[in-house]
Amino acid sequence: MPAREISWSLMLLVIVCACVIAAGFLFAARQHFTSMDYGIKNSRLRDQLEDLQTEKRRLLLAREVASSPLSIRKAASAIGLRKNSEVAAVRSSDDKVVNKNTSSPIESAKAVVAKSSDNNGVVRTVMTAPIQAKASGETRGRVAEPSRDKKDKTEVAALLKLR
Repeated sequence: MPAREISWSLMLLVIVCACVIAAGFLFAARQHFTSMDYGIKNSRLRDQLEDLQTEKRRLLLAREVASSPLSIRKAASAIGLRKNSEVAAVRSSDDKVVNKNTSSPIESAKAVVAKSSDNNGVVRTVMTAPIQAKASGETRGRVAEPSRDKKDKTEVAALLKLR
């Protein structure tokens, strides 16, 4: 039996169809691997988001616990702060007990400082007093008078510069 000849146009059509089908497979494979890559990245980001939300909840809980009145009192006592009622008795350097029960902690602190500062070795270097009210019309004179010696020295210095 003789072999039939295939026309060139049919051969060309089969080759074009095979190329289109191969290109379709390559395109589908590329989309498949791209979607797999996006799925892996999405899973990592979801895990990271979950970890960050867990960390946020932990930090919010820690902030709430730290701002509770009990923990604030513990922290204050750890650094040496005391309640207003605990500032009542302080021993000064000459073994006297200062006991002031006043309504204001500032007043009791001033009393303690006044009693304990007399004997703790602090030397006053400035004497201060309130300004006395002056009668109307009375003015204050010059505080500092420039000395004549200083003026003479500056004139001599100016003359030396001119030479």
